[in-house]
Amino acid sequence: MKKILIIGSGGNLARCIIEELSKTNLSIFKISRKEIDFEKKDSKSKLNLYLKKINPDIIVNCVGIFKNNNFSFENTFNINTKISWDLIDYYRSKNKKKVKIFVIGSSAYNKPRKNYILYVASKSALNSMVRSAKDLFTKTNIEIDIINPPAMKSTMRDKFFKRNKVNKKNSTIEINPMIIAKKIIQKF
Repeated sequence: MKKILIIGSGGNLARCIIEELSKTNLSIFKISRKEIDFEKKDSKSKLNLYLKKINPDIIVNCVGIFKNNNFSFENTFNINTKISWDLIDYYRSKNKKKVKIFVIGSSAYNKPRKNYILYVASKSALNSMVRSAKDLFTKTNIEIDIINPPAMKSTMRDKFFKRNKVNKKNSTIEINPMIIAKKIIQKF
């Protein structure tokens, strides 16, 4: 039985993926902020132990934050970028088993966004990192891909717009995350 690891399992997209996967015979493992707080320094070692213990066949990294320009550079990149680097680093040095890694990026990675520069920069860096890792893993059992969905209806976006007193109606159209979840699962 294939083992699927969902990182960031508390988010809207992850919950939709889990809901769809629960209709299959796949073993689903989840990491939420309760299991590993990726803003803490020991997150890499905790993630490595989890990967070693579970030994998943497929990983979907759904972790991400959407903040304005007043949020910390370090925290933005630790959440939106470093976790994927930790996955790449683990598998480039320790794994010979076949694994598929899917990283959730953002369609904003190549668009200017004056109100959330760090978010866009972190997603742009994430795209470059995953594309480079894809090249690194070319002749291995490791597959990595990035999915850059459009803006999705989510609690994270609702909180952002409410906290920053931005009228969401002036924002882009939001997609139901279940649509994106189904597309991701098709790639398995």
